[in-house]
Amino acid sequence: MQVEISDQTTISKKVDKMFKVFLVEDEIVVREGIRKNIQWEQFGFLYAGDAPDGELALPLIREIQPDLLITDIKMPFMDGLALSELVRKELPRTKIVIISGYDDFSYAQRAIRMGVEQYLLKPIIKEKMVDLLMNLHKKMETEQQQREYLAMFQREAQEYEAFSRRRFFEQIVTGGLSVSEISETATALDISLNAPSYNILLFSLNSAEYNGSAPEGYTDALAEIQDRVTRYFVSRMDLLLFRWNITTQAALIKGTPEDIVQRTRECIEQIQNLCAEAGHEVNWHIAHGTPVPRLSALPICFMEASRILSYRYLCPEEHVLSESSVRNIRSSDAGTAEDEKKVIDRERVRCFLSGGTTEEIDSFVDQLLRGAGEANVPVPLICRYLAMTIYFAATEYLESIGCRTSEFWPQDLKPRDDISTPEETRQYARQVMQHSLMLRDHESKKQQRDLLVQAIGFIDKYYSDDTISLDRVAKKVNISPNYFSAMFSQEVGQTFVEYLTDRRIAEAKRLLRQTEMRASEIAFAVGFRDSHYFSFVFKKVTGSTPSEYRKGEKR
Repeated sequence: MQVEISDQTTISKKVDKMFKVFLVEDEIVVREGIRKNIQWEQFGFLYAGDAPDGELALPLIREIQPDLLITDIKMPFMDGLALSELVRKELPRTKIVIISGYDDFSYAQRAIRMGVEQYLLKPIIKEKMVDLLMNLHKKMETEQQQREYLAMFQREAQEYEAFSRRRFFEQIVTGGLSVSEISETATALDISLNAPSYNILLFSLNSAEYNGSAPEGYTDALAEIQDRVTRYFVSRMDLLLFRWNITTQAALIKGTPEDIVQRTRECIEQIQNLCAEAGHEVNWHIAHGTPVPRLSALPICFMEASRILSYRYLCPEEHVLSESSVRNIRSSDAGTAEDEKKVIDRERVRCFLSGGTTEEIDSFVDQLLRGAGEANVPVPLICRYLAMTIYFAATEYLESIGCRTSEFWPQDLKPRDDISTPEETRQYARQVMQHSLMLRDHESKKQQRDLLVQAIGFIDKYYSDDTISLDRVAKKVNISPNYFSAMFSQEVGQTFVEYLTDRRIAEAKRLLRQTEMRASEIAFAVGFRDSHYFSFVFKKVTGSTPSEYRKGEKR
């Protein structure tokens, strides 16, 4: 049987997306005719291979995973129906076209009922094949676009719930919820927490220049790493990412007692590999707890991870922190007078003041006292030395960020000669650091407010642009996307996506009530690429469809 060719088919078309096609046909003349006489790439397809029957084709199809399968219906060993059924089950997105003779028409009907896309009657006419390919390419492009929109919605949906998710996880890891309350809230937020084993991973990602006294500046390297790390966690069903504070993110790892350690190690390696690509442009640290078998034990796991992560201020060059590495730090820091000076070096205190949080103060002070206590120096002397070191490090740091301590430093926090015990040192150090972090954050917030005004002004002006994103706004106001996201939700009380969505829906409501524009036109006018996506979000926010709102059924 031959393929009839007409030279009249000369179609030129710009193709943005190429799809792989695989051909299964037992008649070599037909197979070669189809392969050689169709300009596949002109119509958006890459000819990925062929086979004479279904049995030989199946392993190749599994390896190649074509977007389009063209198969004869009657073949030896495995016919087209059996092959189509297997491919439909294993590769549900693959389109299938059946080639059949007139006497095979009943088989072709069965194939169509199975979900086969179309069938071609022999002899194969080139014009019909081309017409089929063009129609299929258009359909496949549309479906791919819809999948991309769905993926975008799922990413946005996760960000949309981020503020409530953050509060939820804060309550879990601090013991603020009972097990029944955790279960109820997780169901309400559509979060799956069921697992026989859990672990907590904490990590911080910052630009090399970040010192805590101002919003973290935008750098392409940091933005790229943060985006890739987020995409990694979002893609994994066994990982739940949430923000702990403005500099630290956390991941709840779910697994079995047999694989939870391996899953934790995989997360660390993924972050480690991504950060290694950025070199010295990004500062990063990771710590994790010991796996626990129940949700109620997560606060213990979290406290362990937090304590370990706080050692990053004593050894900033140690990126992956663990209980064993912490023990090594203690061992290397103790013993000699020279080592003792290293433990309470001012630069380490300044490092903590530049990026630490109030929740980490006690742990950091304990580390300093532990290291000092292991040194061979009289306790009263080392306590006074430690207090003076912390004071001078704090005043130097504050002066470096523009806070004159002569104006803002309380008299009772001036250096004292009567400090002689570890407990007195701990109390004094805690007060000095708390006051220093308060002044640091006050200085940072002044700049944050100015930047937020600029950011919100930019969003309000360009909300109807469908390309606006958190990264674009962050770059506009020169803040790292991660820092901007945390700052925005903390100061505004909404995530970036919540604010942007509310702004778009508010304008859509106005247009629905005050104009005759169709819903699809309004969708594009307020920044949505897809009218169906717009309708879904509109109902999610307002509780009604656009048409119901226009009719006044709901407000």
